[in-house]
Amino acid sequence: MIHKKEAHYRGERVPEEKSFYEEVAKNLLPANDIVLIGHGTGKSSAVDYLTEYLEENHHDISRHVIATETVDLSALTAPGLKPLQNVT
Repeated sequence: MIHKKEAHYRGERVPEEKSFYEEVAKNLLPANDIVLIGHGTGKSSAVDYLTEYLEENHHDISRHVIATETVDLSALTAPGLKPLQNVT
């Protein structure tokens, strides 16, 4: 999978290759309940883009997304993920 992390791209987040989102979708396919976790907001939110991508290209998967959460990923620890397990 290819994930681009350059800081600026025309004032927005750098778009990943569609193959990146296809690979993510493929890995989400067997899931029943999906919680998407990211740290960006607005146009820099890859989670928002992924949500839209799934809705447009993989409705069968998008209907299993039960929540999206924005957290500080740089400070997130394994115990910090515990409260996110009960998100509905």
